[in-house]
Amino acid sequence: MSVDTQRASPPEQRDMHLPLRTQRHARSFTALILVAIASYLYINLFVFLRVPVLQGDDQVFFWTNAQRMLLGERAYLDFFQYTPPGTDLLFFAVFKLFGLHIWALNLTVLALGTALCWICFRVAGQIMERGQALLATLLYLVLIFSKPLNATHHWFSVLAVMCATLVLMHESSRPRIAGCGALLGLASFFTQTHGVAAALGLSVFLIWEQRCAKSGWRKSFAGPGLLLLSFVASLLALNAYFIATVGANRLWYEQVLYVWRYAPRVSGIANLGLPELRTWRALPLAAQQIFVYLLLPVIYLLSLLRSRFKPNDSTPNRRGALLLCLVGMFLLAEVAMRPNWLRIYSVSMPGIILLPWLVDRTARYRGPIVTLLYCGVACLALRQTWARHHQEYVVCDLPAGRAAAAPQTCEELLWITRHVKPGGFFFQAAWPGMYVPLGLRNPLFIDAVGTNEQTRPEDVDVAVRQLQEREVRYILWSKRLDLRHSGNSLAPLQTYLLNRYALVRVFSSEDELWERK
Repeated sequence: MSVDTQRASPPEQRDMHLPLRTQRHARSFTALILVAIASYLYINLFVFLRVPVLQGDDQVFFWTNAQRMLLGERAYLDFFQYTPPGTDLLFFAVFKLFGLHIWALNLTVLALGTALCWICFRVAGQIMERGQALLATLLYLVLIFSKPLNATHHWFSVLAVMCATLVLMHESSRPRIAGCGALLGLASFFTQTHGVAAALGLSVFLIWEQRCAKSGWRKSFAGPGLLLLSFVASLLALNAYFIATVGANRLWYEQVLYVWRYAPRVSGIANLGLPELRTWRALPLAAQQIFVYLLLPVIYLLSLLRSRFKPNDSTPNRRGALLLCLVGMFLLAEVAMRPNWLRIYSVSMPGIILLPWLVDRTARYRGPIVTLLYCGVACLALRQTWARHHQEYVVCDLPAGRAAAAPQTCEELLWITRHVKPGGFFFQAAWPGMYVPLGLRNPLFIDAVGTNEQTRPEDVDVAVRQLQEREVRYILWSKRLDLRHSGNSLAPLQTYLLNRYALVRVFSSEDELWERK
């Protein structure tokens, strides 16, 4: 009898019936994997054994928001935010527990990566043996999470989505469906759309499952109805404080209307983050990303064909694979509306898990493909670690602790440290990456400004007024913000800068430091 037609329990469930000693070995094996994953992440987040690398990317917005909350400011009222407050609150808790330290931020990334790999291993273990589950986990760690290596909101949301998927892996009982909906509400507390997309995928699965069991339409829609009810209740409970203090209309505008109207849409292939192929060294990175982009739709199509079950077919690995496939497809369709490489990577876990599951069903080529995947993971892991430790770092002592950063970054940080005391107002116009490392305060309602329509003209007017009222001494200006056409909404801000400030320094990065006259 083939694996696909056996009516056996999932591998993880079968472990429960093994002797106690064997169960201990299984738990020890899982613990050993997690320790190895955490060690790999530590090596990539810290250099010279214990010096944290100063991180960047989207997570800096949430660091800054959490810092502002520590100072008593309120999200949506005292500072602008168009994503749900979950990630802000998480970093707020980190700062409350450990203080504003760069090492605490890096340990948060480490803990997040370890948690994502744990849920990847657990979910994979429901539909395949432990060896294939380990391969899926290592693929996810090295191929996906280690590329951006940050703690932006997408990852926390997907972690909650995969926990919800794990809850439904064994059966679709009412308590499990309700718990699944609550976890999806948590997912939407980090990213508005991920929880909604996953809820649609799981609802389709529940309806399909009931229709295959020849249930009536009423019973077929009872599961999705309970899921939706639990999802809405969870989301409302998590947002209750903000609804009471900010108002539902304000939340609706910033989290829904603003995102729909002004969030950046597709702007060419650059949105996919492919590097310029000027040298052969950029080829492996480009090949890695193209592989992921092409892999996901192919994996979901093949998995959908292989995992379809017939009436009364309770084969666990097929059921779990179909569940994963539908969740992954809906998540991918959601980010495809406004794609960029980080969004695609962040929702790719279901497809990465299904890859070894499909390979396991190609009996003729299974061995060579598995060996090739393991070798590819090992080579990529070595290359990533070597590249991160052979970058040019400068270790600098900052108000938030010692950190390793690029020379250009350190030049700016150290100069500003000598001229602005922690706790003082300072405006970094193009990117809010310096506030937490230097312990400085953003004087404006908005976090940064840009030349696209995300920066609204009314926000620019408020920014000029706040700079004037708070008598901000220094502004760090970026060349890419200079006016490019007459319709640029930053014209009032740049006019104010030229009239009230004097250029005092141009850094090697071409960033300009302006001092109030």
